[in-house]
Amino acid sequence: MTSKSSFISVCVLATALCFLSACGFKLRGTEQQIASNATVFVDSSRESTIREELRKLLSDRSFEVVDSRDEANVLLRLAGENQSQRIVSVQSTGRVSEYELAHSVNLQIAQSRGGARPNYAEDQQTNRVEVIREYTYDQTGVLGKEDEADILREEMRRELALQIVLRTVATIASSAQ
Repeated sequence: MTSKSSFISVCVLATALCFLSACGFKLRGTEQQIASNATVFVDSSRESTIREELRKLLSDRSFEVVDSRDEANVLLRLAGENQSQRIVSVQSTGRVSEYELAHSVNLQIAQSRGGARPNYAEDQQTNRVEVIREYTYDQTGVLGKEDEADILREEMRRELALQIVLRTVATIASSAQ
């Protein structure tokens, strides 16, 4: 009985693999494989608040981050970084009860093709990456709420950098196919 069930299991598995390979399915590879072939230059102003976080995340993900665009085969251009805070709601007394924090940046990715240096295409659209968070505000605990806002801004920087890394991986993976 067990040999018959194991035979059936093997047949089902073999049939499933045949169907998967017949439809063109193939594994893309791991992020490590993608990162091992990429040398990245982060093209941004020195004042960018996410620049160092992005460089650290790229390095942690096995990308080689370089300081010269001549050494890179992938360019990440960060421009138009914007941090804002706006009032979401107020109490009946006119006091602020909730704020919205937003952090955004425009992103362009350029890759080298056929051994040539990577260049941004003239008609390439920028990709806007944005993170938004809301928090309640209480004027009786101003210091605590300001600390909470600072912690949220730091988390938003990390989130923004992570989104940029994920979009970079997806772009490199799609062009490798």
